Amino acid sequence: MPIRKLRNAIFLLCAFAVIFFIDVRSSRAELSTLEISEELANEIKAAPGKSGIKEFIQKRDEFADRYGTRFAFLFNYAQQVILSNERDVGNSRGLWYMNFDISQRLWQGSELVVEFEVDKNKGVDKFIPTYSQLNDNTGPNTNLYLPYFYIDQKLFSDKLFLAAGKLDLSDWFDGNQVANSADIQFLSSALVDSATIPFPEKGVGAMANFKLSDLFYVQAGACTAKAIPTKTGFSDGFNSTLFLNEVGFSPAIGTRQGNYRFIYYLLHKKSEWVADDTQTKNDQYGFSLSFDQAVTEHATLFMRYGLADPKLNQIAYAWSAGGQLKAPFPWRDKDCVAFAVTQNILSRDYRIDKGSDVTASRETLLEAYYSFEVNELLTLTADVQTVLDPDANKETSNPTIGSLRLLVAF
Repeated sequence: MPIRKLRNAIFLLCAFAVIFFIDVRSSRAELSTLEISEELANEIKAAPGKSGIKEFIQKRDEFADRYGTRFAFLFNYAQQVILSNERDVGNSRGLWYMNFDISQRLWQGSELVVEFEVDKNKGVDKFIPTYSQLNDNTGPNTNLYLPYFYIDQKLFSDKLFLAAGKLDLSDWFDGNQVANSADIQFLSSALVDSATIPFPEKGVGAMANFKLSDLFYVQAGACTAKAIPTKTGFSDGFNSTLFLNEVGFSPAIGTRQGNYRFIYYLLHKKSEWVADDTQTKNDQYGFSLSFDQAVTEHATLFMRYGLADPKLNQIAYAWSAGGQLKAPFPWRDKDCVAFAVTQNILSRDYRIDKGSDVTASRETLLEAYYSFEVNELLTLTADVQTVLDPDANKETSNPTIGSLRLLVAF
């Protein structure tokens, strides 16, 4: 067997051999529509008094208990405007998408998850090209498609979690309590996931999650590296594959919970060198980490760091850091304010090839938001972003973008 194939086989064998001998739990990273709906529903049920939406949630729970069917709805609209730039100042673009999720219980511990989605328009990324992408919710701009269609299974008293079908591995890997969802947290893609992890679009894949104890878990997953979200993905198969392994620790410092995740990936896909497209490589490896730590009852800090092969990727390193403060005012216990900075650092080979006199070594994005709960169903978020050397271009100005996001979920 060739050395490369033997090395890859050992990589996968070790990954799955380790995890199949430990106790487990599910570890969801990015929040799904069903999970956002469930979190909001729990807050509504815990609130005193009666309301129409509370009665609706109770009826929905009764229906789920009886028939095993859960459903959730989410509508996200974001209006973005360029506040300052050398051109396009005042240009405004809105984008929105709508999700309807259904989860059907099949047998003990198993469910089928299906999501219907509509995506429309594109934000100011149309005017300002960046590596960071100013709104992670930008979709394929289509009337209706199925981004998710998968089966999951919990075994051994919910200690083992398996999922397979059309899915998105970023929903389970590279999670973070502060920077993880463009629906309820930061908008930029660079603050939702590490820019160094080559997460593909939603496509065919599978994952397994295990937990050794309350402090430790490990998980592994694989998916096609060439996926189109509006297609089933089965035609792509695994001609090219992304393999992910993640180990996580969740210690508490006093009463303050922390989460420390370490990710290692193998991308099996033919890739051209960034500075010489006549040379290719079939496999590449990368490493990333994602930490978050509560420091007070309401404040949590986070950081990410990742590295990729500088010969094959424009972005060789990326990092981000920041924090959030929930309940910033005693009378606004459901609100949240947060700030973060992220940098995408370009590979030296790529900069030299493109011309280091005009190509910056890095692109920096700063983002802050204030999330305001209007009522049980509606949340408004005011967001501001500033990009330094956008698209790693020294000759462009540094734009500032303001956004207003409207989220309806139940």
